[in-house]
Amino acid sequence: MEPVIPEAEQEVENTGLLRTCTPSKGSAVGTAGDLLHRTTAKTMKVLSTTGLTTKAVLSAVSDHRWWKESLSYLHPLPGPGTGAASQEGVCGNSNLELQGCSPFYQDLVEDPYVDPTQDVYSSYNEMPQENFAEVLLRTGKLAEAKSEGKTLFPATEVLLQLANDAFPKDMMLALSYLLALPQVLDANRCFEKQCHSALSLQLAAYYYCLQIYSRLVPCFKDKNHTLYQADPKELIRLVTQHVASYSDWPEELQKLISQLHVYNERLTDFTQAQVLQGLGRGVDVQRFSSDSDYKKETILGLTETLDDGVYRVALTLAERYRVPLWEVYMTHLEFLFTDSCLSTKDIEARSNSLKLFETLRSEPEAFYSHMTKYVLPTIEGTDLGRLLYYYTLIDAAGCEPYVTTIIKPDSHVKLLKKLRVVASGLNYRKLTDEFSDPLATLQPVLTNQNVLSISKLANRLPVPGGGGATVSPSAVHSAWLQKLFWKGDPQLLKRPPQSDQEYLHAYDTCAKYLDRLVPADAIHFLDSITFSPDAAEHMSIQARLEVIKRATKALRLLGEKSKKRGGEACGGQEGTAPAGGTLDEALAHLLQSQAHLDTLSHEFILSLRDSMQEQQQRYSQLYDLSRSERSKVCEIAVTMATDGQPLSQIKELLHVAVGLVDLSVKSVLQEAVKRVVAALSGDSGALTNYPQPLGVLEAMVTSVHNNVESGDSAVTSDDLLAWLRPFCSDASLPVRPRIDVLQILESNFNLQDSDVRLLLLYRTQAVLRDREVQVEDVEDEDKRYSLFQEMLDAAQKWEDFQLLMLLLQAWPPMMKEEVATSERNPWVMLASLLLTRCQGSEVTLDLGQQIVTMVRSLFNTKHKLPVQCIRHTAQLLLQHQPSLLQPALKLMCESGDEQLLQLTLGQINDMSAETASSCDAELLSLLLDAGLLVGSVSSTLYPLLSAHMLSHQQEGGWDVERAAAELMAAGHRPEAGSLLLAHRGTHQAQFTFNSALAVLKRWL
Repeated sequence: MEPVIPEAEQEVENTGLLRTCTPSKGSAVGTAGDLLHRTTAKTMKVLSTTGLTTKAVLSAVSDHRWWKESLSYLHPLPGPGTGAASQEGVCGNSNLELQGCSPFYQDLVEDPYVDPTQDVYSSYNEMPQENFAEVLLRTGKLAEAKSEGKTLFPATEVLLQLANDAFPKDMMLALSYLLALPQVLDANRCFEKQCHSALSLQLAAYYYCLQIYSRLVPCFKDKNHTLYQADPKELIRLVTQHVASYSDWPEELQKLISQLHVYNERLTDFTQAQVLQGLGRGVDVQRFSSDSDYKKETILGLTETLDDGVYRVALTLAERYRVPLWEVYMTHLEFLFTDSCLSTKDIEARSNSLKLFETLRSEPEAFYSHMTKYVLPTIEGTDLGRLLYYYTLIDAAGCEPYVTTIIKPDSHVKLLKKLRVVASGLNYRKLTDEFSDPLATLQPVLTNQNVLSISKLANRLPVPGGGGATVSPSAVHSAWLQKLFWKGDPQLLKRPPQSDQEYLHAYDTCAKYLDRLVPADAIHFLDSITFSPDAAEHMSIQARLEVIKRATKALRLLGEKSKKRGGEACGGQEGTAPAGGTLDEALAHLLQSQAHLDTLSHEFILSLRDSMQEQQQRYSQLYDLSRSERSKVCEIAVTMATDGQPLSQIKELLHVAVGLVDLSVKSVLQEAVKRVVAALSGDSGALTNYPQPLGVLEAMVTSVHNNVESGDSAVTSDDLLAWLRPFCSDASLPVRPRIDVLQILESNFNLQDSDVRLLLLYRTQAVLRDREVQVEDVEDEDKRYSLFQEMLDAAQKWEDFQLLMLLLQAWPPMMKEEVATSERNPWVMLASLLLTRCQGSEVTLDLGQQIVTMVRSLFNTKHKLPVQCIRHTAQLLLQHQPSLLQPALKLMCESGDEQLLQLTLGQINDMSAETASSCDAELLSLLLDAGLLVGSVSSTLYPLLSAHMLSHQQEGGWDVERAAAELMAAGHRPEAGSLLLAHRGTHQAQFTFNSALAVLKRWL
């Protein structure tokens, strides 16, 4: 590579050469002297010029504004992603995985990175551009030297920029720049921008070690000091070890030591993360080194393994990063239980070998909480071995003070040890669930061989909702006997019974064990085999009666034996149950059972059983199983009442049942009404099987009405009114259902005048909740009309008019002729003011459609408007045409009045094409239903009417051929023919005048 020669120097040399080439007449010495003189003079001139230029430059440099302008090119120092790491594609060592160095030293570094732009020893490519920061630093230092240190150059930003640029290319050069910083801690700004790698973190630690060492042993001026020859790794180790052995360091050193610890920690994190990455567990190395939560989760996640190598790494990491050993062991134990697929024996062996429990038992409350929350739900209820190990750990850890369940860990251990031997297949978790019936869980596994063993453990099992009560041995035997009776036993009863004789034999087998039952459980067993759905389905009434008789005899014998022994209960056992607590009560219970079974042959019960109606058969089945118990019979009777059954049937049912003297039809119906009222008041659970409470009430009222008509006064209208009065007068409840209730009563009973006035008052109060209304305000038509006018005058909003509509429906219709059929009719007045007052942009309602809906809602009621009122209402709508023309036409069409239909035709024939095109399908259907097709032939609406007839013929039920005949009879032959052609599916191209006339002769 040829050296670059400055321009001034080139000029001197060129001049000299030229002089040398000129012919001379003097001596050689003179010539040489002259040449030297001229050359020296020229050189001095050039140097003088250069000196002046340099001084001028340095003078300019001394201006602080120049520094600010120049440094602005370097500000700010590149942020994250803009330093070495941002040179992706520009520098091949942007991730700082290799140590960058000068090409001159590349042989001294193992696996170095040499920046191609710095390689001056290879073949020439191009001249590398000079770094602006280098020029600025060089110039600034010259200016500083010129002022002899009086004007200091602010070199921090420049040095940081140079170090940042040099990091991937030459790390030692970058370190040199950082060592030259005026403030040591400013180097952090450069280190934080670099991509995390082992080299970058180690260099940061090395930098602070050098700074700490130089302050402890000043040596930077000694170029031969061993500091510069020491291995960086060894230096980092020695300095770290030295500063850790003391604590009382000066404040300046404390800051440096703190930074050394930071980068040592990061370096350790990074190397540990590299190890994790090598495990192939998908660990994010960068996140592991920077996110403490992720770090902890990762370490705990690594403990979920059976690989001892990985587990040891996890322990090492946990110790390194101060993750509590308790959490590590707890996570591993949880993994062993939930996801390891190990047998319980292997789990126990591994737990013992790793000595997990010694640490875990140190925090019994946390151990119990974690095990119950995460481990217990994953254990199958039938895995008694694993449950035993689980509760053994809980018990051994001393968790009992923190256990909130009734059964304590030591009891679980004792139960499981015994049940595991005798009750294979038992769902232990369900058995000990304090909300489930333990007997229902035990019954499937009870056998002749294990029932005695299990019954001895029963007193450890709590009864759900029993207030601390436990299962008795007698109850266990009762559950076993039920299973024995219905399903048999391999030793005692080879196969389940099928016939009455076999059922009696099964009972005799069970009766041998009645002495093990207290009276309450004996009754429970006997009821389960005589008054259960299975008993009613599979056993005859005679067989059930025989069982009751034999059981009565057996209990008497047991009672006699018990008395001889001085006891009172069967088998000498004590027990508590809702019925049959003593032997006498048990015998009384059986006598009622026998009496009830006798009633099943009653004519009324047989009629229910043999009925073709499924509902009647259901009553029979329910009565069969009721045992004439008051609550059950009452429930059947209430069901019959809500189903709308005649009161005579309910009375007959109560008469047949045994010993229900205090239960009457009236009390049953009162309970049924109470439930309906609750449902109407919003209680969704009051009538679960009846989605329409009003329908239920109407059926009940009809039953009462029919009963009263037949001459029976067991329940009267006064009773119903008394039961329903609180509901109807409750202003906090919705209006609509209260009015409906009153209307149901009024439509079924001829009430006295006082009751009618009272009903009117209730109905009015139900609507006018915010107004004080007395009986005097509504007792006659004139007063009601006056009240209506008063409220109508005050009505301004749509809601006010809605309230008035409800009020008019709650009252009887106005009967005076001067009101009922004139413009003074309340409904007409309401429609008139509705159209007048509910106007404006804020009103979004379709008023015309609302009026049509209002009139239609009265069609099938006693409030149906007479034709005169419909005419007045239609005229009101026509006054607001064209916007309300369609509602008016709909009302007139539906009236059926000939005069109104003629008025409708007049409106149609005067209709513009634009108005006709806006007519909806409902109006077209009504016009066709009213038979106005022929009269509208000349109108713009006729094409739409005929097209609607053809396209909706099936829905509307219109006779097209009859319509065509009427058209022809009216003289509209072309229209009649065209209608027939379209009806028969003729193509439009064949619709001609002649063809239309021709088809009339052929088809009509």
